[in-house]
Amino acid sequence: MRNTLIALTLGLCSLPSLAATLAEQFTLMEKGAQSALDTRLFSHDGVDIKAWSDGVPVIIAVPIMNEQGKLEGESRYYFKGGKLFGVKEPAAQFAFDDQGVLTQWLDDKGQPAEFVSKMSMQQREAWLTKRAAELSQLFAASPAEQQAAKGTKLKGKELSQWLCNGKLMVLAKGDKVIAEPEKIKLSERGMEGEVSLRQDKGWQDLCLKCEVQGTQVTRLTWQPMPGANKPL
Repeated sequence: MRNTLIALTLGLCSLPSLAATLAEQFTLMEKGAQSALDTRLFSHDGVDIKAWSDGVPVIIAVPIMNEQGKLEGESRYYFKGGKLFGVKEPAAQFAFDDQGVLTQWLDDKGQPAEFVSKMSMQQREAWLTKRAAELSQLFAASPAEQQAAKGTKLKGKELSQWLCNGKLMVLAKGDKVIAEPEKIKLSERGMEGEVSLRQDKGWQDLCLKCEVQGTQVTRLTWQPMPGANKPL
Protein backbone atom coordinates (compact mmCIF):
# COMPACT_ATOMS: atom_id res chain seq x y z
CA MET A 1 0.00 0.00 0.00
CA ARG A 2 2.81 2.38 0.90
CA ASN A 3 4.58 1.87 -2.44
CA THR A 4 1.29 2.30 -4.26
CA LEU A 5 0.70 5.66 -2.60
CA ILE A 6 4.18 6.81 -3.52
CA ALA A 7 3.75 5.69 -7.12
CA LEU A 8 0.40 7.45 -7.42
CA THR A 9 1.71 10.65 -5.88
CA LEU A 10 4.93 10.88 -7.84
CA GLY A 11 3.18 9.71 -11.00
CA LEU A 12 0.75 12.62 -10.80
CA CYS A 13 3.70 14.95 -10.39
CA SER A 14 5.11 13.72 -13.69
CA LEU A 15 2.10 14.91 -15.71
CA PRO A 16 2.47 17.90 -18.04
CA SER A 17 1.86 21.38 -16.70
CA LEU A 18 -1.64 21.45 -18.21
CA ALA A 19 -2.64 18.81 -15.64
CA ALA A 20 -1.25 20.64 -12.63
CA THR A 21 0.57 23.89 -11.91
CA LEU A 22 3.90 23.78 -10.13
CA ALA A 23 2.25 24.76 -6.84
CA GLU A 24 -0.31 21.97 -7.28
CA GLN A 25 2.44 19.46 -7.94
CA PHE A 26 4.23 20.58 -4.78
CA THR A 27 0.99 20.08 -2.85
CA LEU A 28 0.52 16.58 -4.28
CA MET A 29 4.05 15.63 -3.30
CA GLU A 30 3.57 16.98 0.20
CA LYS A 31 0.35 15.02 0.70
CA GLY A 32 2.00 11.86 -0.52
CA ALA A 33 5.03 12.45 1.71
CA GLN A 34 2.92 13.04 4.81
CA SER A 35 0.93 9.85 4.31
CA ALA A 36 3.54 7.42 3.00
CA LEU A 37 7.16 8.44 3.57
CA ASP A 38 9.62 8.13 6.43
CA THR A 39 10.93 11.29 8.11
CA ARG A 40 14.44 12.33 9.14
CA LEU A 41 15.46 15.32 11.25
CA PHE A 42 19.08 16.48 11.54
CA SER A 43 20.87 19.59 12.76
CA HIS A 44 22.97 21.54 10.26
CA ASP A 45 24.43 25.04 10.51
CA GLY A 46 22.48 25.68 13.70
CA VAL A 47 19.04 24.77 12.34
CA ASP A 48 17.01 21.55 12.32
CA ILE A 49 16.42 20.31 8.77
CA LYS A 50 13.66 17.80 8.06
CA ALA A 51 13.31 15.39 5.16
CA TRP A 52 10.60 13.07 3.95
CA SER A 53 12.45 10.14 2.45
CA ASP A 54 11.90 6.96 0.45
CA GLY A 55 15.49 5.77 0.63
CA VAL A 56 16.55 9.12 -0.83
CA PRO A 57 15.00 12.49 0.10
CA VAL A 58 11.76 13.42 -1.66
CA ILE A 59 11.22 16.71 0.21
CA ILE A 60 13.72 18.62 2.34
CA ALA A 61 12.46 21.50 4.52
CA VAL A 62 14.98 24.15 5.61
CA PRO A 63 14.07 26.88 8.13
CA ILE A 64 15.07 30.43 7.20
CA MET A 65 16.46 32.36 10.17
CA ASN A 66 17.22 36.09 10.37
CA GLU A 67 20.33 37.61 11.95
CA GLN A 68 18.65 37.56 15.36
CA GLY A 69 17.99 33.82 15.04
CA LYS A 70 14.23 34.22 14.56
CA LEU A 71 12.31 32.07 12.08
CA GLU A 72 11.31 33.99 8.95
CA GLY A 73 10.02 31.20 6.75
CA GLU A 74 11.05 27.98 5.10
CA SER A 75 12.57 26.73 1.87
CA ARG A 76 11.48 23.37 0.51
CA TYR A 77 13.43 21.29 -1.99
CA TYR A 78 11.51 18.66 -3.99
CA PHE A 79 13.10 15.64 -5.65
CA LYS A 80 11.89 12.98 -8.08
CA GLY A 81 14.02 9.87 -8.48
CA GLY A 82 16.80 11.56 -6.54
CA LYS A 83 16.90 14.54 -8.95
CA LEU A 84 15.97 18.09 -8.01
CA PHE A 85 12.48 18.79 -9.33
CA GLY A 86 11.59 22.11 -7.72
CA VAL A 87 12.19 24.59 -4.91
CA LYS A 88 9.63 26.61 -2.99
CA GLU A 89 10.70 29.70 -1.08
CA PRO A 90 8.52 32.28 0.73
CA ALA A 91 8.63 34.67 -2.24
CA ALA A 92 9.44 32.43 -5.22
CA GLN A 93 9.06 28.99 -6.81
CA PHE A 94 11.49 27.24 -9.14
CA ALA A 95 11.05 24.27 -11.49
CA PHE A 96 13.78 22.05 -12.97
CA ASP A 97 13.64 19.62 -15.89
CA ASP A 98 15.06 16.08 -15.98
CA GLN A 99 18.44 17.45 -17.06
CA GLY A 100 18.74 19.72 -14.03
CA VAL A 101 18.03 22.90 -15.98
CA LEU A 102 16.01 25.66 -14.29
CA THR A 103 12.96 26.13 -16.51
CA GLN A 104 10.59 28.26 -14.40
CA TRP A 105 11.15 31.11 -11.94
CA LEU A 106 7.79 32.12 -10.49
CA ASP A 107 6.77 34.70 -7.90
CA ASP A 108 4.83 33.96 -4.71
CA LYS A 109 1.56 34.04 -6.71
CA GLY A 110 2.76 31.43 -9.18
CA GLN A 111 3.30 33.94 -12.01
CA PRO A 112 6.55 34.33 -13.99
CA ALA A 113 8.88 36.58 -12.02
CA GLU A 114 9.58 39.96 -13.64
CA PHE A 115 12.96 41.18 -14.90
CA VAL A 116 14.71 37.80 -14.74
CA SER A 117 17.66 37.66 -17.14
CA LYS A 118 19.31 34.60 -18.65
CA MET A 119 22.32 35.20 -16.44
CA SER A 120 20.12 35.42 -13.35
CA MET A 121 18.50 32.10 -14.29
CA GLN A 122 21.91 30.47 -14.69
CA GLN A 123 23.20 31.85 -11.39
CA ARG A 124 20.10 30.79 -9.48
CA GLU A 125 20.19 27.37 -11.14
CA ALA A 126 23.80 26.84 -10.06
CA TRP A 127 23.16 27.97 -6.49
CA LEU A 128 19.99 25.91 -5.97
CA THR A 129 21.53 22.81 -7.55
CA LYS A 130 24.59 23.06 -5.31
CA ARG A 131 22.47 23.69 -2.22
CA ALA A 132 20.18 20.75 -3.01
CA ALA A 133 23.19 18.44 -3.34
CA GLU A 134 24.57 19.61 0.01
CA LEU A 135 21.23 19.08 1.73
CA SER A 136 20.75 15.63 0.20
CA GLN A 137 24.16 14.59 1.48
CA LEU A 138 23.02 15.23 5.06
CA PHE A 139 20.55 12.39 4.71
CA ALA A 140 22.95 9.90 3.16
CA ALA A 141 23.80 6.85 5.29
CA SER A 142 26.85 7.38 7.49
CA PRO A 143 29.73 4.86 7.44
CA ALA A 144 28.40 3.43 10.73
CA GLU A 145 24.90 3.00 9.27
CA GLN A 146 26.31 1.37 6.15
CA GLN A 147 28.37 -1.05 8.23
CA ALA A 148 25.42 -1.86 10.51
CA ALA A 149 23.25 -2.65 7.48
CA LYS A 150 25.83 -5.23 6.37
CA GLY A 151 26.01 -6.74 9.86
CA THR A 152 27.62 -6.03 13.22
CA LYS A 153 28.05 -7.81 16.54
CA LEU A 154 26.71 -4.76 18.39
CA LYS A 155 23.16 -4.98 19.66
CA GLY A 156 20.65 -2.90 21.61
CA LYS A 157 22.05 0.09 23.50
CA GLU A 158 25.60 -0.40 22.24
CA LEU A 159 24.43 -0.40 18.63
CA SER A 160 22.30 2.73 19.02
CA GLN A 161 25.16 4.61 20.73
CA TRP A 162 27.57 3.59 17.99
CA LEU A 163 25.14 4.69 15.27
CA CYS A 164 24.42 8.01 16.99
CA ASN A 165 28.10 8.77 17.54
CA GLY A 166 28.91 7.88 13.94
CA LYS A 167 26.20 10.15 12.55
CA LEU A 168 27.22 13.00 14.86
CA MET A 169 30.82 12.82 13.69
CA VAL A 170 29.70 13.05 10.06
CA LEU A 171 27.24 15.92 10.53
CA ALA A 172 29.29 17.97 13.00
CA LYS A 173 32.67 17.15 11.41
CA GLY A 174 34.39 15.48 14.33
CA ASP A 175 36.51 12.37 14.75
CA LYS A 176 35.72 11.18 18.27
CA VAL A 177 32.78 11.22 20.70
CA ILE A 178 32.99 10.54 24.42
CA ALA A 179 30.30 10.60 27.10
CA GLU A 180 30.10 10.03 30.83
CA PRO A 181 27.59 7.22 31.51
CA GLU A 182 25.73 9.23 34.15
CA LYS A 183 25.16 12.12 31.71
CA ILE A 184 23.42 10.17 28.93
CA LYS A 185 20.28 8.07 28.64
CA LEU A 186 20.70 5.04 26.40
CA SER A 187 18.21 2.61 24.88
CA GLU A 188 17.95 0.51 21.75
CA ARG A 189 15.94 3.40 20.28
CA GLY A 190 18.65 6.01 20.71
CA MET A 191 20.44 8.23 23.19
CA GLU A 192 19.91 11.58 24.86
CA GLY A 193 22.11 13.76 27.05
CA GLU A 194 25.56 15.37 27.13
CA VAL A 195 28.51 14.29 25.00
CA SER A 196 31.87 15.75 23.97
CA LEU A 197 32.85 15.86 20.30
CA ARG A 198 36.44 16.30 19.14
CA GLN A 199 36.81 18.67 16.19
CA ASP A 200 39.73 20.51 14.60
CA LYS A 201 39.30 23.44 17.00
CA GLY A 202 39.14 21.22 20.08
CA TRP A 203 36.50 19.46 22.16
CA GLN A 204 32.95 20.75 22.14
CA ASP A 205 30.33 19.80 24.74
CA LEU A 206 26.93 19.14 23.21
CA CYS A 207 23.45 18.35 24.46
CA LEU A 208 21.98 15.99 21.89
CA LYS A 209 18.96 13.89 21.12
CA CYS A 210 19.32 10.92 18.80
CA GLU A 211 16.67 8.44 17.66
CA VAL A 212 17.36 5.11 15.96
CA GLN A 213 15.19 2.71 13.99
CA GLY A 214 16.91 -0.57 13.22
CA THR A 215 20.27 0.38 11.70
CA GLN A 216 19.30 3.95 10.77
CA VAL A 217 19.50 7.22 12.67
CA THR A 218 16.18 8.99 12.07
CA ARG A 219 16.78 12.05 14.23
CA LEU A 220 19.92 13.74 15.49
CA THR A 221 19.70 17.26 16.86
CA TRP A 222 22.03 19.03 19.25
CA GLN A 223 22.92 22.32 20.89
CA PRO A 224 26.29 23.46 22.24
CA MET A 225 26.49 23.55 26.02
CA PRO A 226 27.34 26.92 27.65
CA GLY A 227 31.11 27.44 27.54
CA ALA A 228 31.32 24.35 25.36
CA ASN A 229 34.61 24.85 23.53
CA LYS A 230 37.69 23.29 25.14
CA PRO A 231 41.22 23.10 23.66
CA LEU A 232 42.68 19.78 22.59
